[in-house]
Amino acid sequence: MAWVPNSQFEDDLVDMEPDFNFVHGQMAYDIKKQGELWPRPKSTYEYLKSREKRNSELENLHGSRGGSGRDIRESLQLMENIQKIAGTRPLGEHATMKDWEDDSTNELEALAMMRHFGMMSMAIDSLHVQPEVKPPEGPIQIITNGRKQFPLITDPEFFKPRKIPRKKN
Repeated sequence: MAWVPNSQFEDDLVDMEPDFNFVHGQMAYDIKKQGELWPRPKSTYEYLKSREKRNSELENLHGSRGGSGRDIRESLQLMENIQKIAGTRPLGEHATMKDWEDDSTNELEALAMMRHFGMMSMAIDSLHVQPEVKPPEGPIQIITNGRKQFPLITDPEFFKPRKIPRKKN
């Protein structure tokens, strides 16, 4: 039968020194990231100006990413979602440019969005329901943190000092 280690020596060694990572790939990645950030511009405004110039050169070279048609399409899809929430348009009908110019339902759509989203973000998917945390059921529970396990003792009787039995002569 082959020998099987009963400990994770490398993992324990890395855990003992949290500021130093023995993984060479991670070290190389950190050095590369640090090298990318080294030649910083003299001022933020110079950097922004050079970035804007570079982006305009790339746009002239490759053409625009999507143009105004893509922006209009995204805006109409957003308007369609808002109309679906507010109920101002029959289901299944798509938003048109006529709806874009129509201001008569703005207040109704704004109120419906406030009711629908509340203080949440404007993401399409709603937040997932968090599972309820159950209190410990027994006097001793095994808690797992990553690969480490340790007992959680909730029994107050466990910590009370007991009398030591003595032998009678």
